[in-house]
Amino acid sequence: MAKTKAQKMQMIKRGIMALLTILIIVYVLYVVGRASFTQVKSVGAAETTVYDTIDVNAYIVRSEQYVEYKGNGVISYTTSDGDKVSNGEAIANIFSDADLSGKKQELDELEKKLAALQQLEKSTGTFSQTPDEIDRSISELLCQFNINLVNGDMSLSDKNIQDILYYINERQLVTGKVTGYEETIKELENKINAIKKSYASIQKISQIKAPTSGYFSGRTDGYEKAFDFTALNQLMPGDIDKSKIQPQDVSKNVIGKIVDKVYWYIICDVSAQDAIRIKNAAYLKVNIPVVSNQNIKVELESINQKDKASAAVVVLKGTYMNAQMANIRNENISIVMDDYTGIYVPKTAVHEKQLKCTTTDENGEQQTTEKNVSGVYVRVGTEISFKQILPIYSGEDYVISSTDEKQELPSDETGRLQLYDQIVTEGANLYDGKIIQRTS
Repeated sequence: MAKTKAQKMQMIKRGIMALLTILIIVYVLYVVGRASFTQVKSVGAAETTVYDTIDVNAYIVRSEQYVEYKGNGVISYTTSDGDKVSNGEAIANIFSDADLSGKKQELDELEKKLAALQQLEKSTGTFSQTPDEIDRSISELLCQFNINLVNGDMSLSDKNIQDILYYINERQLVTGKVTGYEETIKELENKINAIKKSYASIQKISQIKAPTSGYFSGRTDGYEKAFDFTALNQLMPGDIDKSKIQPQDVSKNVIGKIVDKVYWYIICDVSAQDAIRIKNAAYLKVNIPVVSNQNIKVELESINQKDKASAAVVVLKGTYMNAQMANIRNENISIVMDDYTGIYVPKTAVHEKQLKCTTTDENGEQQTTEKNVSGVYVRVGTEISFKQILPIYSGEDYVISSTDEKQELPSDETGRLQLYDQIVTEGANLYDGKIIQRTS
């Protein structure tokens, strides 16, 4: 018997209902499955070093003596900013014109190359370094060159380049790529003699000599005498206000300056609280990015304040010198008072958990109590477990946990956070042994 249209429609409805039922069951199973396996986010535990610092605006004060020249001619400096000079040492040559100045520079470079090759010729047959050892020396010099370049030590950078070229030429001899430099030496000698012959006055040039020993700089800013170098310990809050410190006119005869004392000073205003922190600091260094990518060691000279509850002027002294240090005046710097090395832990990952803690009283008897202990959850395979941390420093959104194995944990119920553990940073309803998704 043929089915009626109504019967067919009824069968279709039943099929749709059955399909919907299956889909609902699958969805429920999916939801239940996801509820059983929590998704978490984690990050590897890595060691880092952070610094306890105070950021200040500071003045750098040096004992500086002007170098003057009242004659005419083209001045060509033979000394770079930040170079150490002796009393009476030439710091610049005076030429009648710019062409003669350029030829003198060319002559100096040729004579340096000649001296280096002549030294190599004398040493032929007595080289003790292997090609690999020479390569290592070149690599070390390249690293040192980059450091000196970043730190602004131009004279040291130039010396690094000369040494690198020397080792490259030595390597050519050691490996047999060349048998000698006689021809090159002859060419250099001919060029040097030609310059001396064409510019006879090049060897009879005038010189400007250092009036005292110290560190030279060809730049001046008018603040060289803004502070009494001998009375910095008398400065009080308000004395180093920018509105009160004005540059002086520098004579047109001044061609540079000599920093004639070993120590330079940093002066800055700080709060009473920061003055106490500086006084009690484990050590003192300063971070001045424009001077060096390394922290610079300093000493506390004085803390000048009316009383311990008032603001203060801090005076620090140091000896590090390069071109930038010889010239900076007013900079934003960081006073570094301590450093902390340990595992970096985001504060979002830190949890408190009650654990049993055993203590020993005066009579040697052990007592067990429960108290809240700081820690993190770490991912181990498809499970998570709680590990204790020992915070030694707290930042705005992180803590540094000690890696010192000798430092005892509050509780022996769980272990301590270790390097390379996977710290759980995000996840709901975390607890020991909880199953998580492997691909979190």
